[in-house]
Amino acid sequence: MKLNLQTVKNARDLGGLTTYDGRRVKLGRLLRTGNMSMLSESDAEILRGYSLKRVLDLRTKAVIDASPNVKLEGVEYIHIPIVKDLVSRVTSKGDYEKRSIGEILLRFTADFEGKGHEWMINFYRDIYSSDYSLSQYKIFLDYLKESTQGATIFHCTAGKDRTGVGAIFLLTLLGVKREQILEDYLRTNESAMLDVAEAQALARERGVDEKIIEDIASVNGVHKEYADAVFAYIDTYPTPEEFFKAKMGIDEEYIDRIRKNYLE
Repeated sequence: MKLNLQTVKNARDLGGLTTYDGRRVKLGRLLRTGNMSMLSESDAEILRGYSLKRVLDLRTKAVIDASPNVKLEGVEYIHIPIVKDLVSRVTSKGDYEKRSIGEILLRFTADFEGKGHEWMINFYRDIYSSDYSLSQYKIFLDYLKESTQGATIFHCTAGKDRTGVGAIFLLTLLGVKREQILEDYLRTNESAMLDVAEAQALARERGVDEKIIEDIASVNGVHKEYADAVFAYIDTYPTPEEFFKAKMGIDEEYIDRIRKNYLE
């Protein structure tokens, strides 16, 4: 369910998604968003209405330092860097204030020199399969398992890749139907569509190479093939439960507890 926030991108409530055993994710408990560095007071008031308790920030330290979240009183902020570092342009809070989103996306994409799609495929492979990233996602899940009241937001920069894989892992662990997990993942494109179109129009005005124009959607949106790669990795094990046991050391008691916490 979309959250009607004006200053936070790609914001939605995972509540209402249904599981294979007939349960559904509780409303108002699990929220995914982009970064909150430009959070307005009116949007903050909406989040307070969710009894927001904690924010799990999946960005790197360098990005957090450049574009820190607006912090709300009484909310716990926890840093869980899914990757150690990112070899890409860091967008500062000043950039968000001074540049259009089209300009920001174009500058970011141009850094990949027409190889953005390939970079994304490799980036996903790293975050869904590397020992380091999996250990960080385990910490992410640990916090959610222990959070018994109020809402938790989890986010990265755009709320689409590290956040998207985190949502895939979380919803798979909860037993949500895979087609619904994929549908939620692809909803990012609804949020990004206008921004991507703005960046592509700006690129065409400037005579930018067509490969970079194509990459704007690959880098700043999401694609089914990215999610399918995560699902394929999970499917190297007989069941999702076996995957989580083998790769994150999660046992049946852990699974039962997190499902009791977020399903009804």
